[in-house]
Amino acid sequence: MNRILLSVIAALLLIVGPLWWQVDRQAGMITKVSVQRDAATARADSLRTTLRLQRELNADLSELDRKHTEGLSHANAELEELRGRVGDGSERLLVKASCPAAGMSATTGASGVDDAGTAELHPAARQDYFALRGQLTRTEAALAGLQAYVSTVCRYESRTEYQ
Repeated sequence: MNRILLSVIAALLLIVGPLWWQVDRQAGMITKVSVQRDAATARADSLRTTLRLQRELNADLSELDRKHTEGLSHANAELEELRGRVGDGSERLLVKASCPAAGMSATTGASGVDDAGTAELHPAARQDYFALRGQLTRTEAALAGLQAYVSTVCRYESRTEYQ
């Protein structure tokens, strides 16, 4: 009986040993796959967050572009309207100036000579005025747009640093 018992124990060990080894190997594989799954899930979450932030940034930048383009269009329309009013004579471009008479000292009073009128831009200089004013408008709009872009991008970068 002792011999039969030993034979049964030996047979059980021969059956249970490989099964135990297989179970241990499968447990290691499950652990490895779980770690890979967790890493892939974290990466997917990070990509989703990055995509969401990128969409928010694109929306912010589109709104900035729309706002500043609209402002530039409005300023250009005002300039063209002014050009039209000056062109048809309903408005004049005046220059603030003082023209002291040549040869008169500052202590000598005016001897009844009236100002000849208000100083006005020469018609040939009007186009230069409008060109300079248009350039100033475009420069101011571009500067405002760039400043808004920088503040938006910096705000975006500060949001992503802590994600």
